[in-house]
Amino acid sequence: MARHFKLQKQVVHNKRKSAPKSDKEVISALGRVMETLPNTEFLIELLDKIYSGHRLKARISGKMRMHHIKIILGDYVKVELNPYDLNRGRLTFRFRNKETALRETQSEKIN
Repeated sequence: MARHFKLQKQVVHNKRKSAPKSDKEVISALGRVMETLPNTEFLIELLDKIYSGHRLKARISGKMRMHHIKIILGDYVKVELNPYDLNRGRLTFRFRNKETALRETQSEKIN
């Protein structure tokens, strides 16, 4: 008599499928809008001591897009950078003026 074996599907679960990004994976920096580019992209010059003078392209984050936050030339913004590509970023916050921008970034570094 022939034996028949039932084939079982081998299921491999991807553990990193929906893993949230931690704060360690993102670099947050203060920048100033130097130029507006098409498709809601901006040329940003970073003002932090570590990245002073570095220029990068940045896009508006989804929340800023959803709430129709307008960004114009000369605005001070918070930029999130991926440590693997420092030439692209994401705008996450627009400061009202330079004083509040500097105060907020200094208080973040203390905490």
